[in-house]
Amino acid sequence: MNRLLYLLLCISISAFCQERKPLQGQVVSGESAIVGVFVINKATGTEVKTNATGNFTITARNGDMLAVYGTGITARDFAVSTATFAEQPYVMEVVINAYELKEIVIDKITPESLGLVPKNQKQYTPAERRLKTASDLDPQMGIGTMAGVSVSADAIINAISGRTKMLKKALETENKEFAIQKLNGIYTEEQIVSELKIPAVYVQGFLFFAVEDADCAAALKSKNNELAKFKLLGLAEKYNKLITDK
Repeated sequence: MNRLLYLLLCISISAFCQERKPLQGQVVSGESAIVGVFVINKATGTEVKTNATGNFTITARNGDMLAVYGTGITARDFAVSTATFAEQPYVMEVVINAYELKEIVIDKITPESLGLVPKNQKQYTPAERRLKTASDLDPQMGIGTMAGVSVSADAIINAISGRTKMLKKALETENKEFAIQKLNGIYTEEQIVSELKIPAVYVQGFLFFAVEDADCAAALKSKNNELAKFKLLGLAEKYNKLITDK
């Protein structure tokens, strides 16, 4: 009987020793406290949230498993032992998630969008700027007159040297290149072959032929794609006839 009482007493003492008690802890990442994440005791389902300094208090005992989870961190489990209660507080270190940014679309950046020039002010292409500079009239720096108007020294020199004529030609080429880019936005090379019946080896030649047409160029400049497509149909017939006659 005494032996039985002894066993019951040992069981009671063991059970008492295994009662859960408050555990003070702190969740950190490196030297930074992690605020607003959750700590749950998986054995009891008890859940608490870390405060402004990353600290928390939860009831636990030896053998329990604590889980830390929340937005921005990788969830992690911690086993409770006698050493756990010896720490004041029990520090639980987690890893902050590295987020991969989704695709960022940046709109076209222009001097106007950056506020460098007034809105609605005409924006010049590189060729247009060069031509404007070469042929600009400047009454303040005139060294001579043409038809009663003061003309800058650069304008006179460029006119004499033929530079202005060359820059005008460069501007025409640039305009054609822009027009071809717009055509490529209306028809792909495959569509030009399949729908307009232009042989593949002549596609680039047809594009140059099309932008030489004043009506087609005007439609492209006004961004009237439907009219441009209509003009291209007629130009395709003419171009194919030129190829056949050749």
